[in-house]
Amino acid sequence: MNTLFTYTRARPPSRTLVDPLAAFIMTFAYDKADLSTAFTAGIEAADATMSLDATAGRAAYVDRAQLVGVPDAGAAGVSEILKGIRDTLLGSSL
Repeated sequence: MNTLFTYTRARPPSRTLVDPLAAFIMTFAYDKADLSTAFTAGIEAADATMSLDATAGRAAYVDRAQLVGVPDAGAAGVSEILKGIRDTLLGSSL
C-alpha cells in the first residue's frame, strides 16, 4: 500500500480500487491466519463504493447523481480478482 500511495492521492474511502485493496491488505495484515475474512473485507469494501462520494479517480469528475447505486468500476474489478483468488485458494464460492 505504501508503494501504491506514492503514485495516487486516493486513500480509503475514496470510491476507487484503493478501497477494496486496502481493506483486504489491512485485514490480512492484522490476522494472516484468517484469509477468508480478508477476502470478505475487500469484497465488502468494493460493494460499499456504491454509497461513497468520489474523492479521487475518474469518478471524481462525474456527476454524483449518476453514480448512486453503482459500484466504482476499479473497485468492482478488484472485487472480481479477489473472488477468483479466494475461490481458487479456498476451493469454494462464499
